Amino acid sequence: MSQDVALGLLQLVALTIPPIAVLIKMLRRSENLNWRTRKLSFGLAIGSVVSFIATGAVVVLYLVSSASLPLLLQVGLALAVVGLLPFALFTLVLYREHKQSFQ
Repeated sequence: MSQDVALGLLQLVALTIPPIAVLIKMLRRSENLNWRTRKLSFGLAIGSVVSFIATGAVVVLYLVSSASLPLLLQVGLALAVVGLLPFALFTLVLYREHKQSFQ
């Protein structure tokens, strides 16, 4: 049962990241928001990404410790979570670029 919940959480992380990317794209294109609102919005997006990365890491650690997974599958799970880190860094780069255009 616990492993089913863990796998469901990994699916949630996988399904949630693309909409966050779309929201960031929409935020960059919006013209009617002041800088304070934009800053808050980017902060919320980055917070979401970091939260999902942490969730993925915890679930992977749980699965690795509770299930006897083959080494190759363990590496694959770890790479899936590590693959989210560039997305978080990219969001920070977008924030900095966006900040420069408003100052």
